Amino acid sequence: MRPATPSPVSMRLAIAIISAAAVGYEILLINLLSIMQWHHFAYMVISMALLGFGASGTFLTLARSWLLPRFAYAVIAQSCLFGVAIIVCFALAKTLTFNPEQLLWDPSQPAKLLGVYVLLAIPFFLAANVIALTLMTYPGAIPRVYAADLIGAGVGSLGVVLLLHVLWPATAMRLLAWAGFATAGVAYWSLRLRPRPLAWAFAILGLLLFVAPASWTHPDVSPYKSLGQLLNVSGTRVVEQLTSPLGQVTVVASPTIPLRHAPGLSLNASGEPPPQVGVFSNGDAMTVITQYTGDRESIAYLDYTTSALPYHLSVPRNVLILGAGGGSDVLQARYHAVEQIDAVELNPQITGLVQKQYGEFAGHLYTDPSIRVHTADARGFVLSSARRFDLIQSTLVGSFAAQPAGLTALNENYLFTVEALGEAIGKLMPNGYLSLTVWVTLPPRNALKLFDGHRRPVAGGRC
Repeated sequence: MRPATPSPVSMRLAIAIISAAAVGYEILLINLLSIMQWHHFAYMVISMALLGFGASGTFLTLARSWLLPRFAYAVIAQSCLFGVAIIVCFALAKTLTFNPEQLLWDPSQPAKLLGVYVLLAIPFFLAANVIALTLMTYPGAIPRVYAADLIGAGVGSLGVVLLLHVLWPATAMRLLAWAGFATAGVAYWSLRLRPRPLAWAFAILGLLLFVAPASWTHPDVSPYKSLGQLLNVSGTRVVEQLTSPLGQVTVVASPTIPLRHAPGLSLNASGEPPPQVGVFSNGDAMTVITQYTGDRESIAYLDYTTSALPYHLSVPRNVLILGAGGGSDVLQARYHAVEQIDAVELNPQITGLVQKQYGEFAGHLYTDPSIRVHTADARGFVLSSARRFDLIQSTLVGSFAAQPAGLTALNENYLFTVEALGEAIGKLMPNGYLSLTVWVTLPPRNALKLFDGHRRPVAGGRC
């Protein structure tokens, strides 16, 4: 059945809905792949979407003579399949157990990666079919249909970000899948098919997606991430989880075997860290919230870490900490009686943990009058700040070495570019210091990257 009349407004609404769902699904996949694997594999999502849309163009070129006379049914069926495919294809992709760390020696991994690509591209293929078929059916209304497509894409990209503030990614996925059935219902109504009440049945049928098994849409964190490894320790448990567009924050406690996280701790240290809880971003990039009762000696171990070096070269009055995380470096500055501490942390949920849920445990660290906490991007804060500092310290939480050693070379961090280092040094007081702490790797990589990035001389301070 191919309509001969111009595109009705409600049909353009259907296009806007499926366009919003497709773009929202694309952004959601970036979030999910960052949680399940490492952030590098989130970049695949753009190519998956392009693969789906490209395959759609080829498919319609070959099948247009059969599909166009059946336009109404083709659009409705593919809209419903789009909703089903979002859930089912994601679940099937998880069963392939693709592991990027085995790509070099396991010949089955490239085939699994190809399978993941194809499966996750199918929803984009179906959405593209619906949009393109509508454009082909209403050639006189192409500007209006295309405008609906673009408006829907814009609403979807913004809407999914807002959704992730209030919904878990798995729930957001089901809502986007339901939008496919909503598209089918609107299209059915728009095309004046009979019986008319059946248009509402599509939206009701889509609600069945919300009762699909939770395992189908749950993002399984790679066991090779830091979180998976820590949970193998006896007695370790997840005590809290938070979600946002920035990713998933997981708080882990280990009452049986106490968690002791002190990177770079000297063998000469006589004391041990007080009780801690671990905080993970997307299952990795571990930081800790340390118990602090106000006793200065309880955090003396921080003076035996490599990041304490600049405090022994001078006595800073004001310090800027980039990537404050759970507050270990802030405690280190507190131990050295720094008058004014500015702590920058990108994720407000991590800041909230230290200020609220674990405020008493952390000794109300982030509410101390001498400590100013800024929720901002580290480089953006440095660039916009009008103040100068005696010490600017980039922590391990914000280093490009926060990722596993095998993937470090791929983890770009714009805080360590030549320009960013120059901007940071330009914010130092005369004789101030820029302190950068990275992991030691074999063969050496991180320190070499830092020195290579600072080949251009910049006046103002010391690194």
